Amino acid sequence: LAHNHLESAYNHLKKAVAWDPNSPPLRHELAVVCSMTGRSRDAVDQLEAACRLDPNEAEYAYKLALAWNEMGNLQQTVKALERAVGINPRHARAWYNLGLARNQLNQPEAAIDALLRAESANPNDPRIPYARATILARLGRLEEAKTAASRAVELQRDFAEARQLLDQLP
Repeated sequence: LAHNHLESAYNHLKKAVAWDPNSPPLRHELAVVCSMTGRSRDAVDQLEAACRLDPNEAEYAYKLALAWNEMGNLQQTVKALERAVGINPRHARAWYNLGLARNQLNQPEAAIDALLRAESANPNDPRIPYARATILARLGRLEEAKTAASRAVELQRDFAEARQLLDQLP
């Protein structure tokens, strides 16, 4: 049943975009439905169009990054995330995902920098210091890793992974 509703939404949004091809919000909504229905390439196309139509909207660039990541294109993911944080330097989710992507690209220092920016923008999200702690631990920077993992636990007492990391650090 839900799939039928998504297909209906997809068809309606396709028509709406055809009627108003210069509407970034319509393209964004269509991209979300495309992503939910497995049309990743269409989602990228719609979000690229939304970014062209409204180049100052960080959320469109951020969602474009997520769509590229869905397709497994890490280089384009990073490019779109860099665009998002360039538009909005306080976009915590974009900084966080940029940190994760840079870590996947084996750029740990750049990843840590991005995660610090994410934490500055959203100091209450325990996932951010935890992600930083895992990278720092892997680099052998154990005191910094302990501090970051402790911060994650401080923010969320029942954060099992952060507690486990703290227990494993010497």
